[in-house]
Amino acid sequence: MSEIIDQLKQLMNNFGETDYSMQRKSNISQSTIYRILERKTTDPGVHKIDTLARALGFRLSLVPVNETTSQIDYSSEVDTLKRIITLVESLANARGIELTPEEKAEMILSNYRANSSKEELGMRIVNLK
Repeated sequence: MSEIIDQLKQLMNNFGETDYSMQRKSNISQSTIYRILERKTTDPGVHKIDTLARALGFRLSLVPVNETTSQIDYSSEVDTLKRIITLVESLANARGIELTPEEKAEMILSNYRANSSKEELGMRIVNLK
């Protein structure tokens, strides 16, 4: 649980959030948030941690761990994203369309989530402009 709390603190820091601002976003008291972040409670509760994560736009989830190394194995996701990035850029270039970084990210994420075909992605790029 301490790694999750460290990640939560880092996210809050990255987004410029404080115990007080998180209180408004999560409906968890500032004192409870403080006790969780400073590890002053032995059992912060998964529900509270998830509520705080969701207030930052994230959520807790179970992720498969490679049993031999005890490290998260993202290799298949990385390979998939590499292929989608290449595909988005090549389709945009073939159609003579210049995508902003935000448009590229939107196309990449929507394709990754939907697992769309090359043709469907090409139509989204054409319809974007």
